[in-house]
Amino acid sequence: MLAVDTESNSLYAYHERVCLIQLSTPKRDYLVDPFPLGAMPELGKLFADPKVLKVFHAGDYDLACLKRDYGWDFRNLFDTMLAATALNEPNLGLAGMLEKYLGIKLEKKYQRANWGTRPILPEMQAYAQADSHFLLQLREALLPKLEASGRLEMVLEDSTALAYETPALKTPEEDLWRVKGVQALNPKALSLLYHLNHLREALAEEQDKPPFKIMGDQALVEIAQTQPRYIQELTLLPSLPQPVLRRYGSRIMTAVADWRKKPAQVKKRRLPRLSEAELKRRDKLMEWRKNAGVKEGVPSNAIMSKELVGKLAAQEIKSLDELKTLMRHYPQRYARYAQEILALNRKES
Repeated sequence: MLAVDTESNSLYAYHERVCLIQLSTPKRDYLVDPFPLGAMPELGKLFADPKVLKVFHAGDYDLACLKRDYGWDFRNLFDTMLAATALNEPNLGLAGMLEKYLGIKLEKKYQRANWGTRPILPEMQAYAQADSHFLLQLREALLPKLEASGRLEMVLEDSTALAYETPALKTPEEDLWRVKGVQALNPKALSLLYHLNHLREALAEEQDKPPFKIMGDQALVEIAQTQPRYIQELTLLPSLPQPVLRRYGSRIMTAVADWRKKPAQVKKRRLPRLSEAELKRRDKLMEWRKNAGVKEGVPSNAIMSKELVGKLAAQEIKSLDELKTLMRHYPQRYARYAQEILALNRKES
């Protein structure tokens, strides 16, 4: 049995990566610095070993990061946040759960620290160690309540699905449509925003910083809307702080000048639209899971995740065999709810 947590540097790097892996057994804690260790195939084998239970808390982000950086598979998981959800706990955070069940108060000082720096300070190491150290005890404290509530098998099922269905995080890529406010721009401003966003991405990659630490979305949108001809005009924009203006003002104006010479041709993005039939199936399933949650005394996402709702609503399901295939990672829910789901998902006559 092994408790697992990770620390990454998403707030400090353009190419985010796992910077620390915390592992705890019932007897010892381990802090693994992945920087000098390469692929770590032995650790990958451990995570994929179905005989070794791995305990996470809100493990979806940890799994997504580890899959992105190392391509590992995971088997035999238990997620204490999924357990807390099934128990209808009001506070799902690790700190709140540890305080309630174990009487332990966690230090939050280094929650947003830069874990990519080396050496890692001793007090940061102690903070990281605590995140995995108590997970096994927390699981043991939750098990009797889960068994008494009859929801243990559902939590095990959710944890299994978490291992299989959590996708690897994508590496950063330039995406104009992630800029907040882009949808409100006219074609001319949208064209300039394309050039400005390209500049921000280039600067962020050069300096290995997240794009938002170069300049904010609102600044990009305001520059795209005002289309300045002189650098002095940038000083009038409330979203562009003076330090940013001093550092990048000339490059911003160069990007604007390049745009005037050769504006990018940007077409409005057309978002995929769900069919009317799929929307109806989705609405019915969402209403059903809400009512089922009320009936069973748990949050609706403990009945079924939104992701699973979307998968089941995406097609007309005509048989239990089709439904069983779609719910192959959810055998408990299939056994409990299959007939109701099939009735809801059938095409209306």
